[in-house]
Amino acid sequence: MRRRLVLAVTLLASAARADDGDVLVRGSQAGGFVSRARIEDSPRTITDAASLVEPLAGVHVRRLGADDSFATLSIRGSSSAQVAVFLAGVPLSGGADPTLDLATLPLWPGVQAKVYRSFAPAGLGRGSLGGTLAIDPVSPTAPERTDVWAAVGAYAARRMRVGAVREVAGLRIATGVSASRSTDDFSYLDPAATASAGRDVLAARQNAGHAAGAGLVSIAAPVRLAHGTGALTTTFLAQARRQQLPGPISYQTRFQRLDSSRMLAALELTVPLGAGTWNTRAWGRREGLSLHDDPTASLTAGTPSFTDDTILAAGGGTGWRVQRDRGSLEVRLDGSAERFVPGTIVGGGPPPSARRTNAGVALDARAMLPVTLAASGRVDTWIDSSTDGPTRAFVRPTGNVGIERALGPAVLAAHGGFVARPASFVERYGNRGAFIGDPNLRPESAVTIDAGARASERWRGITFGAEAAGFASWADDLITYVYAGALNRARATNIGSARLYGLEAEAKAAGHGVETRVSYTGLATENRSQCQRGTCPPLPGRPSHDLVVDVAYTLGPVKLRYGIDLVAGLRADTQGNVAVPARVLHGASARLAVPGVKGLAITADVRNLLDRRAAEYAGVFGPVRVPIGDLYSYPLPGRRLLVSAEFHAE
Repeated sequence: MRRRLVLAVTLLASAARADDGDVLVRGSQAGGFVSRARIEDSPRTITDAASLVEPLAGVHVRRLGADDSFATLSIRGSSSAQVAVFLAGVPLSGGADPTLDLATLPLWPGVQAKVYRSFAPAGLGRGSLGGTLAIDPVSPTAPERTDVWAAVGAYAARRMRVGAVREVAGLRIATGVSASRSTDDFSYLDPAATASAGRDVLAARQNAGHAAGAGLVSIAAPVRLAHGTGALTTTFLAQARRQQLPGPISYQTRFQRLDSSRMLAALELTVPLGAGTWNTRAWGRREGLSLHDDPTASLTAGTPSFTDDTILAAGGGTGWRVQRDRGSLEVRLDGSAERFVPGTIVGGGPPPSARRTNAGVALDARAMLPVTLAASGRVDTWIDSSTDGPTRAFVRPTGNVGIERALGPAVLAAHGGFVARPASFVERYGNRGAFIGDPNLRPESAVTIDAGARASERWRGITFGAEAAGFASWADDLITYVYAGALNRARATNIGSARLYGLEAEAKAAGHGVETRVSYTGLATENRSQCQRGTCPPLPGRPSHDLVVDVAYTLGPVKLRYGIDLVAGLRADTQGNVAVPARVLHGASARLAVPGVKGLAITADVRNLLDRRAAEYAGVFGPVRVPIGDLYSYPLPGRRLLVSAEFHAE
């Protein structure tokens, strides 16, 4: 009886935050298109957060090296600074760190990633210009179980994830531990040596390794009140990481490394109140960043040999939500404070310290009639101040509406709205003389619309599922760095506008031992600030085509998979003249569920199966060979093997 009571209480807390048990994600997509990814559902071996979300439609991950190297996320052609990132409901991106390195996000068994491709619920927090990534760690409300995953592979890679959910003394406790390390000293095509020798010449990437560890615990406890029973959930996270920084191959940094740490705490109380549910949440976050370099090398480059910075953030919110058969309504107030604190600087001048205070009111409404209607809106105000600049205050409303209609096995949906992003501290106040800020920068803003359909069906033992959507975004007051002055330093400027149009599609089929998944994103962009004679170049760093295909076949205890990743149409410059060569990478894996040992499986995964390390493009004086990569001078690795073992026990 006690077990059922505690489980019911924790499920009540979850249900108060979502219709389907996921944080602030409704069962329908009337509010916006959402993609979900779980480690356990992926046909591929998941090594980091980037590999978890990389196959999703509308998503492009830009890597600057092997797994666990610096990686950024783009949704529907947005820049990485325009994507908001949440972990356990706590914002990780903000004024001090607008671009989040996906490699710093830890993973545990049971983790779920949700990508809001258009609009996120207003109650999640202040929105973003280019979509939202929410990472939900293993929940205390999940069934009791223990999961262990360990792997070894190329470049001395060692990886481990452990997760467990248990009931102890009437409490539901979820824990997760993860750790990884690698040298990542892979070989790549040396373009300069290749051009001189007239044949492919390989060189070894150096100073590219990493070591990281993280731990999480989440505890759910029943809260009994006179008018009902609720739940109190606490979540704690601690992680540390050492990342070597090799730099571009055109100017390698053999001694730089970045040491980082992150501590996070969240407290959430959910109880019945009147006809609805009251929820309040408080959180805090501390991040430490320490850059180390050889003094001689840093003196030559004109950069600091040591920096030690801290990011402090805290916030909370409270709201009331009522759910009825024909609709729901949620009203929420939230606020946060963020501070960037520069520490010791050796070999350079310190950047200014900066603060941001934010407060907002949010409304989410839904009506389930013959069609499902959704409306979401926020009004946010934020105040930025710095030791080296004036204080600025802004007020900005954002919102969106959506409609969804079921027609047989298909569901049609359309959305439209207005989104915005304020300038970051670096954009507003500069950093160590390398970047010149502008305190008067206006927030970026965009009008976005999309429409699409999804359907699922089962026929003769085969399950089909598909989703397709078209989207368009008109962005204005884009914040861009332009080079100015005698020293040609980068200055943040509201430079103009951009237009983005695209198509995203995903299809899945499973039956008779065969499983197929296909994800495609097509994108056309216009950099309106660089138009000449009525022709506008595409935005740099956005692929025109991004395709992911996986086909798997299961026979008894054996599962075989083959996959293809295609990226084409990338441009490297703002004028659209420098094309990054297209690449097609193949991968394969074999998984064995060990007979006689319940819950144990062994997997061998090969990435870049054909060992593609170079691509060719037409140069002015003939074909030019360059290493494959998402960015020039940052090569991607060739063939690599990873062998893993996983064990599940309930």
